[in-house]
Amino acid sequence: MAKGSDGILSGLITFCHEKLGLSPNNISVIGFAVGIIAATVVALGYLVAGLILLAVSQVIDGVDGGVARQYALISERGKTLEIVFDRLSELAIFLALVSVGLVSFRMAILAFVAILLVTIVEPMSGFDPGFKRFMMYFGYLGTVLFGVQGFEIAMRVVFWANLSAFVVGTIMVDYRLQREVDTQAILRRESERVIGVQPFPDDPPSLLSRLFA
Repeated sequence: MAKGSDGILSGLITFCHEKLGLSPNNISVIGFAVGIIAATVVALGYLVAGLILLAVSQVIDGVDGGVARQYALISERGKTLEIVFDRLSELAIFLALVSVGLVSFRMAILAFVAILLVTIVEPMSGFDPGFKRFMMYFGYLGTVLFGVQGFEIAMRVVFWANLSAFVVGTIMVDYRLQREVDTQAILRRESERVIGVQPFPDDPPSLLSRLFA
């Protein structure tokens, strides 16, 4: 997906880095600022304008990663900065929707907590459903076209999708750790067999090992 967006935004990526001299972190800061402005505009009651600004911030969010990949400027600090800015932008837009009565405070907090849980396990699992802010546009369409509580529904989708992703990601991490433990145990027993050490009885395989065997 990242490579696909890099292709779409290639001209903007080149312009921002080569013409404007912006680093990935510079672009991340700009994207974050636009995201906060978007949330402020929504909180002031200008929903459409706020969502347009939110879309602009997401485009900028794609450009910073594109610059980092295309010009080999990827860094741990940059990754951390992007994650922090993304979470703060999401929290800001969620609370802005709460302030204008389009989303309940309870649902906004539940959705954000689920997103944080995925953020914690994603570096180890590599699994993230994404689309958190994209759901806001579907929420708007649901509200305008069908007269339903579109943003509340969108927030529920964000909550359940991320909660499910957290559960799946945790299982993936646990399985990988268990597989690593099993591999190390096999290597240890093999080395002990070679030098003539009497092996201990094998531990019973874990539930995950049996499920994924």
